[in-house]
Amino acid sequence: MARGFEKPTRGWLLMFAPAMLSGCGPDLLYLPSLAIGQSEIVLRSVRIDDALTGDTIADDIRAKLELIREVRDYAHGTMRLDPGQGFRLFYDNTDGTRTYNVSASYKDRLEPVTWTFPIVGTLPYLGFFDRDRAEHHAETLREDGYDVFMYEVDAYSTLNFLPNPVQATMLERGEISIVDTVIHEILHSTIWRTNDTTFNESLATFFGRSGTVDFYLDRSPDHPEMAQAATERFEDVDLYNAFIIELHLELEMFFSSDASSEGKIAGRAEIVQAARARFATQVQPLMHTPEAYDWVADLPVNNAWMLANYRYNFDLDLFARVHDANDRDWPRSIDVFATAADSSDPKRYLRNWLDAREGKR
Repeated sequence: MARGFEKPTRGWLLMFAPAMLSGCGPDLLYLPSLAIGQSEIVLRSVRIDDALTGDTIADDIRAKLELIREVRDYAHGTMRLDPGQGFRLFYDNTDGTRTYNVSASYKDRLEPVTWTFPIVGTLPYLGFFDRDRAEHHAETLREDGYDVFMYEVDAYSTLNFLPNPVQATMLERGEISIVDTVIHEILHSTIWRTNDTTFNESLATFFGRSGTVDFYLDRSPDHPEMAQAATERFEDVDLYNAFIIELHLELEMFFSSDASSEGKIAGRAEIVQAARARFATQVQPLMHTPEAYDWVADLPVNNAWMLANYRYNFDLDLFARVHDANDRDWPRSIDVFATAADSSDPKRYLRNWLDAREGKR
C-alpha cells in the first residue's frame, strides 16, 4: 500500500513476509498460528482465471479481478517487474481469515520496537492471522509502556516464497487504489533490501503511484480521465505526506531536547494539536478532494502510528529523479534501484548515480 494512510485505522500495505517465513515471534505459538493461517488462505483460494470462468461471483467483484489480472500483466510485461506467485489466486475472506499487523514505538522518541527474522531481516511490525492474538499482543505492548498501532491488512507480499492471493477485503478499495496496491506489492517481489523497511516501502510507494498513472495512460490514451484522477489523488497524497514529514521532523527535534521522558510524552500532544490546526488551514485548502482528509482533525498522538505513516513516503522525489534520468524507462530504472538495494547505502548510491549523470551533461 505508498504511502499516505487515508485513514489511520485501516489496514494498509505493509510487508507480511514474516508470517510465511521462520523467525522469533512474541511467543512459542506465534509461528504455528501463522502457518495455520497462511495454509487456510492458500487452501481456500481459487485461481482467478477459474473464478472468472464461473458465474457465482458478483459483477463488481468480477470487474475488479479482471482489473487485477490486467495490472499484473502490465507490471510484468511493460514495467518488467516480477510478480512470481502473487495475485494469481482469489481468497474470499469476507467471513474468513483476515490479517493484522501490530507495530509499537517508544513514547518519548520516534524509535520503533523491532523483531528480527531470517531472510527479511529486522522489521518494525508483526503479522497475525487471528484478531484475538493480535489484540492480545497489542495489549501486552501497551502494558509494557509502548505506543501501539494495530491495523487490518488487506494485501501483502510473500517475496515470491509462497502464493499471495487477492483477498476479498482488498476489493473493497476503489479502482485506483487497487492498481496502486498490486504494483506496490509486486515491486517487493522484485526488489527487497534486508533490514531496511523504509527503503523497501518508500520505493514500492513510488512504483505503485507512478506505475498507476502510466498504466492508465497506456491503457486508455484517448481517455485520460482515469490518469488525471490518479494524478490528482496522488497530488493530494503528496501534500499530506509533506505535512507528515514536517510533523515527524518537529517531533524528532522536540524529543531530542533535554526534557525529561515524562515531559516529552506530555508535550508531544501540544505539537500534534498545533499540526492538526495547521493542516486544516494551510494544507487541506490546496487539495483536490479536501474532504477525504477530514480525519486528520483527529490525528492520533501515537509515535507508532507516526512511524507507520512516515516509512512509506520518504525520499520519493529521489526515486522520481532517477526514473526521470532514465527517461522514465521502467526496466532501466529497475536495474538502478536493484543495484542501489545491494549497496551499503542505497540512498547515497542513488544520489551519486544522479551526480554522475548530471556531470555528463
